[in-house]
Amino acid sequence: MSRAQSGGQRRARDKADAVGSSFDSFDFGSATVAHLQAKFSAPSEIQALAWPEALAGKDVVAVAKTGSGKTLAFLLPVMRRIGDGGGGKVRALCLAPTRELAAQIGEQCGEWGPLCGLSACVVYGGVPLGQQKSELASRKPGLLVATPGRLCDLLKQEVVRLGGACRHVVLDEADRMLDMGFEPQLKQIFAALPAAEARQTLLFSATWPKQVRKLASAFLRPVEQTATLFVGGAGGEGEAGQPSANKAVSQEFVHATDDEKDNLLWKRLCELEAGSRVIVFANTKRRVEMGDKPQAERERALADFTAERRPLMAATDVAARGLDIRGVTHVVNFDMARDVESYVHRIGRTGRAGASGVSLTFWNPDYDKECAPALVAIARAADQPVPDWLAKFEKTKASKTWAVAKAEAALAAAGSEAS
Repeated sequence: MSRAQSGGQRRARDKADAVGSSFDSFDFGSATVAHLQAKFSAPSEIQALAWPEALAGKDVVAVAKTGSGKTLAFLLPVMRRIGDGGGGKVRALCLAPTRELAAQIGEQCGEWGPLCGLSACVVYGGVPLGQQKSELASRKPGLLVATPGRLCDLLKQEVVRLGGACRHVVLDEADRMLDMGFEPQLKQIFAALPAAEARQTLLFSATWPKQVRKLASAFLRPVEQTATLFVGGAGGEGEAGQPSANKAVSQEFVHATDDEKDNLLWKRLCELEAGSRVIVFANTKRRVEMGDKPQAERERALADFTAERRPLMAATDVAARGLDIRGVTHVVNFDMARDVESYVHRIGRTGRAGASGVSLTFWNPDYDKECAPALVAIARAADQPVPDWLAKFEKTKASKTWAVAKAEAALAAAGSEAS
């Protein structure tokens, strides 16, 4: 039986088991359960499905939409299984593709780790290596959150050793890591870890394309020792495995050439109600005026927006994946996303945790025609109206990155609820 077939069985199971579960059904310890009950009404679907498998020691492949509660789906079981102590050795590793996502996971570690006596460190590029080496030496973390490139630097200098003690590994946003070209670094990291049969590996991904299935086969235990979960419309074998758009997000499209975009954006921002929170996506750092600003300044801007000290943030696609920023009411695609996946993940920054949201996409007739077929399919899959001027280009030949097949996968998944 393939991983996809095994996962298909789990996907097809009655969701009542997941929806009806409670936090005290899981062995996380009294302090953690109490904190969960104080913050949330019930586990999300991915949490309810992944927790028992991970707590039982199985490898887990979880294909779930962003905003589904997946960070706690992998963090809490790992924290519970490694517990406190450990003699100052890294006993669990969590890999993330970007420093922003790594920092967010680190924040969750800071909130939940103390409840089980666990310390964690976060390492990523863009900050002095010496600073992170000093922190590792002083804190001696049991859990290490890292981006692949920076971890390889630390392994090369023998600052971090993963052999023997590190028996729990998480790959978060695995598809994104492959998209960013981290496969060589992943191979180097896994070569430094205990063998697959001697460790637990949890692989989380928003999509399930061929390259992610290949990654799972290379790094995880055999299928009978691995739980494969598909949640929220994610596809299995024979499907493109692309995420569908969240039906809680109203998708709006605006016909706009580049010389019209600035005025149109200003007009729409001025029309928003007080209390609105907006992310504007562009395709280059220069567009969002980030340029070569220091990492600390970029982190401060993100922190200000997250803490609601600023109502608007301009960003590139690095913020479109993984970051869970609550209360975002609007997303603006000032520049068209580079591909179908990026579009879906961008608009997924709003309409999270049961809230509704609005996405506004500027469509330039000079070079966005190839996007029209997929945009139309995704909008209709989410029961969104399609303007006549956009529908007119529905039969336009799509580029490879905006393949109609990917939109068809979204249509096939349209019946699933957004997580």
